[in-house]
Amino acid sequence: MVAHRLVRRLVPVLLIVFAVAALAWAFGSWWLRAKLTDEEIRQVAFTTIQREAPASFFITGYLEMTSTITARSSKVLFPDVFNVDLGTTSSTVRVPGRVSYGFDVTQLTPESIRVTEEGVIEVSLPELHIYSVEPDLNAMQVQTSVGWARRHAGSGRQMEQKAIRFVETSLRRQGRQYLEQNTQPRINTARAMEKLLTPALTAAGLERPVFRFRIAPEIVLTPGG
Repeated sequence: MVAHRLVRRLVPVLLIVFAVAALAWAFGSWWLRAKLTDEEIRQVAFTTIQREAPASFFITGYLEMTSTITARSSKVLFPDVFNVDLGTTSSTVRVPGRVSYGFDVTQLTPESIRVTEEGVIEVSLPELHIYSVEPDLNAMQVQTSVGWARRHAGSGRQMEQKAIRFVETSLRRQGRQYLEQNTQPRINTARAMEKLLTPALTAAGLERPVFRFRIAPEIVLTPGG
């Protein structure tokens, strides 16, 4: 009987303790959010991006593409007298590769990040650039045709080597053209930044940060929106 009376007395006390603890936690969370000013939010976002890109370039995506380059060489014997055509040697090289892209962190300023009246963190993305080009020479395919009076060991090899020298330039040009003509890389960049910034802002006391990324003058992306 005594034990039952003791339990009945303790239950209200425990309920009060739990209620006070819950209120304290809620107040603490609200207080942390309230003390994180718009300027502090911008600074946390800005320094997080700088910290994650120690080389001043933030890689946000990759492009898998294939480049095809053809080099040709024609040769004529005694062009001013007999004009003997020795044939044309051509070599076509097909090489897959990976092109990484992102943006230079120095192009991003604190003014590129602002907090709207609704509490949405809006980020204006800088221009995207190619960071690196990695051709997969092990997967390279080469097709060479040699002129009737020419040798594969001579003009054939020369044209193959000439085509291979232009592989990286060709992949870089293709990657740059893709960035200019498609919005998907900028969408990928926005999602990469959201994934990067969310944990940092949450740890700073901002619960469930909402982002809006301006990926082009006329295009705004709100992840999850």
